[in-house]
Amino acid sequence: MVDIRLHDSVEEFRAIAEPLYRRDPVVHTIELTLLGAGRFPEDLLLLTVWDDGTPLGAAIQTPPYPLVCTGIPADSVKVAARTVMEVRPALDGVRGVRDTTHAFADEWRVATGRIGQVIVEERLYRLGDLVVPDAVAGAARLAVDEDREMLVDWVELFFGETFGHPRDDAAGASFVDGAKDKHDQFVLWEAGGVPVSMAMLRAPGADVSRIGPVFTPLAHRRNGYGSAVTAAAADLARRRGVADVVLFADLANPTSNAIYQNIGFEAVADSVRIDFSD
Repeated sequence: MVDIRLHDSVEEFRAIAEPLYRRDPVVHTIELTLLGAGRFPEDLLLLTVWDDGTPLGAAIQTPPYPLVCTGIPADSVKVAARTVMEVRPALDGVRGVRDTTHAFADEWRVATGRIGQVIVEERLYRLGDLVVPDAVAGAARLAVDEDREMLVDWVELFFGETFGHPRDDAAGASFVDGAKDKHDQFVLWEAGGVPVSMAMLRAPGADVSRIGPVFTPLAHRRNGYGSAVTAAAADLARRRGVADVVLFADLANPTSNAIYQNIGFEAVADSVRIDFSD
């Protein structure tokens, strides 16, 4: 019989969930990155799925972000959704591999009456053989403290374009400062001495580093800077000995998907984010 267990202790959850996630660290890159964070919000939601005393899956939510549900087994989605409804009826959304996420959203609608809306559909890519663009003007460098204001601006522009978020510079500042605290790094591409593109390289989780967000301001697009800075971030991870480098690309943006494939990224799985509304 399937049993859903909720956890108050991050360490208890990590001991159970991390071995499950490590079975496929590429697909579970988000969860492993979250577990690697040093600080967690007080209203963290942690659940594991069990069958006859054996752990089979897990899910995690760090508000205000959606529940990451990729680790929930397909035949346990209904009971997991009902359990989450009991403890977090105001859950704003869910994200993960396509089939599991849609199944959870369907159960959520039945249980709560709240309708799910697809916000973004993404494709997860893993780096194969890196192909570094050789005809892009400029060079890469790591961001420094003096770049903070620009990074906050670019991060907010990225989230506005990608997810439709209203601009919130305080949230952008928190994102940039939090990245530094977690040892994530922003890689910049400069042309003519001016930063023209950025890619954030996240600290590895289970020997997987994820790149993103990647952003080029509108005035600097169509010059290859996004390809160049992404390749530079991937090369940095490889030189540091990370086993796998991954990223997500918005399926509504064929340009970015083509860019990533051209520099050596290979498709792994499709995922979706669904937000709930009354």
